[in-house]
Amino acid sequence: METYPVEVAAEQVVRWLIDEQRSGHYELQITASRSYLLEKIPSSQQQRRRLGEEEVEDLTEVTAVGILEVEPLHKKEGWLLRIRVEDALGTRLPEDVPISDEAKEIDLATFQEEFILPGSGTAFVSAEAQTDEAWSLCQKLLAAIQSNKHDK
Repeated sequence: METYPVEVAAEQVVRWLIDEQRSGHYELQITASRSYLLEKIPSSQQQRRRLGEEEVEDLTEVTAVGILEVEPLHKKEGWLLRIRVEDALGTRLPEDVPISDEAKEIDLATFQEEFILPGSGTAFVSAEAQTDEAWSLCQKLLAAIQSNKHDK
């Protein structure tokens, strides 16, 4: 599959998908998930004084990652639209509540609430297509999203 950049805002895509779901006639497979990335962060002298040597060694940066994938119900069309949002949540100590690193499936409304509303992270929108024809079909969907057009 070849990857293509998409010049449509993540907010617009999600809003259009929600409207399309409400209409009850959409022919798209929509999947969304939430996961967390935990990354050790280098300690500073200030952190060492404030937290103590042992705690600083285990300090991690937490980033929430939301992924929304949209594809036709008829997968033979061969395209996929993807939104990936990364939202830095901050640091955590080892004694904080554990965070699972496994992806959890969420619904579209939850994806919008957690990853699209103002103040959320950075969104990346891309499309993948197996053939030029598949890319053309995906572009038709993108045009409908941009113009906020819904088939009746």
